[in-house]
Amino acid sequence: MKDYMSGSELRQYLHISTRKMKYLMDHNYIPHENTGHATHKYRVLKEDAEIFKYRMDNEVGFLAELNGMFSNRTEWHPRPLIEVTEENCNAFRQWLEKEWAELPDALPTQTAAELVGHNPQSIHKLIKENVLHGIKIGAVQYIPKTEFISYMASPQKLSNPRTDKYKELIRAFKKRQYRERENEQRRCKRKMEGSENGERE
Repeated sequence: MKDYMSGSELRQYLHISTRKMKYLMDHNYIPHENTGHATHKYRVLKEDAEIFKYRMDNEVGFLAELNGMFSNRTEWHPRPLIEVTEENCNAFRQWLEKEWAELPDALPTQTAAELVGHNPQSIHKLIKENVLHGIKIGAVQYIPKTEFISYMASPQKLSNPRTDKYKELIRAFKKRQYRERENEQRRCKRKMEGSENGERE
């Protein structure tokens, strides 16, 4: 039988407010089941709760994007959505390459703008400033997809995301990173348990 925690038990275990716990659940920061009941709505595997608490206690910058959101102060200053490091920039670029793999190598400026929530005029401005290279075929102007991805994964862009669409991309990338780390932790745990069982035998 699987060992679960209720939402209330999880909140006490993590020492967080009910509001913050609900936000973490609703935004899928913690793997869980939604029972659909008015009370004891959430069920979380104790193993998942332990992994999450370990990250809260030991991982620098973990949940930094939520700092101040659940305090009683009327004003708060959110930290960047993502820590802008060379590693994160490269990882985000690679993730965008996979996300947009089906798109053509030459993107119409209208398409590029829609991908990140900009207006086409802002893309044209980047072309005029030689930040991006553009080529016009008929009435449509195109930019290289690889160049556009590199620009959107640059430190200056990641440190100051302005559109909701771009912020959504960053959040989706971070969730993917979280799931990959979580899976890796589980693989390591299973491997360690397998080794221990082998030694006992």
